Amino acid sequence: MAQAKGAKGQILIQEETAFKTDPTPDAQKITFISCGLKQNRGQEASPSISGDRNPTKPLRLNTDVSGPLAVELQAYIGLLFKATMGSVTTTGTGPYTHTFKVGDELPSLLVEKGFTDVGQYFKYNGNKVGSMSFSVTPAGAQPVTFNFVGAKETPSGTSFDATPTDLGKHSFDGFSIATIEEGGVAIANVLGIDNLTINNDPDTDQYSVGGEGERDDIPSGLVSVTGTVKARFENLTLYNKAVNDTESSLKIVYSKGDGLGSAGNESIEFLLSELTYAPNSPAISGPKGVLVELPFVAYYDDSAEASVLQITLKNAQPTI
Repeated sequence: MAQAKGAKGQILIQEETAFKTDPTPDAQKITFISCGLKQNRGQEASPSISGDRNPTKPLRLNTDVSGPLAVELQAYIGLLFKATMGSVTTTGTGPYTHTFKVGDELPSLLVEKGFTDVGQYFKYNGNKVGSMSFSVTPAGAQPVTFNFVGAKETPSGTSFDATPTDLGKHSFDGFSIATIEEGGVAIANVLGIDNLTINNDPDTDQYSVGGEGERDDIPSGLVSVTGTVKARFENLTLYNKAVNDTESSLKIVYSKGDGLGSAGNESIEFLLSELTYAPNSPAISGPKGVLVELPFVAYYDDSAEASVLQITLKNAQPTI
């Protein structure tokens, strides 16, 4: 029997209409880098004594469904952004503008991990995005990792959806960065933004008596958004903002063309309207160029967006 190959792997996603419940099949196929979503169930050694020193059968512990899904930053992964943020509003008649903001609750996704060459599929229900993180780099792929927490795994010899929708791979690379604005002004000395992370702080301990070790819910907590700006050290402008606890902002815009959102001209914008930096003096680590790396924490106080992070995606997809 042939061994399954990762190159033949398949990932499908679909929003659930009810937590941990299969929707009518209408899944989307996702082009991905890796998927570590899986089920784990611990075992507890029995404390019982049976008359000698041999242990008795161990006892089952709760099931943990969790793991990362890594993808390239793409124009047609809007459902993953919705699952991260909780709220999306779509405008336009083609091209379309999808605006994602922090919502009151997160939707749950069905995620299927398929080994198509051996005909084996693992379906995961009740998945919520615990966190999303990526780094902005000047060239190459912009990998994005979605860390899932789920409720249930079901293996099968057939796929949940034999005819999923494939919207194609339309990736943004470092050359697709149209602009980075700091404090509302385009800035040219930024080398990247490391570990831009939105954390939904999910409650992973919702196991009920009689629930056979499956999570019955995954409520989300307070959102946190953090990261680190890495720039050439040329002056004290950014550092003084950190020292003085001055409110600033960041906007990162990727565009594949004119940015209008039509096929081949998709764009995506990440906007953090309110943030402050932590002081972190530049170090002299050798004879080459000196960098300044400033960690930041974003928040919502009174910005017009009313969201700690706003993602604006323009593409040819009518609905998310």
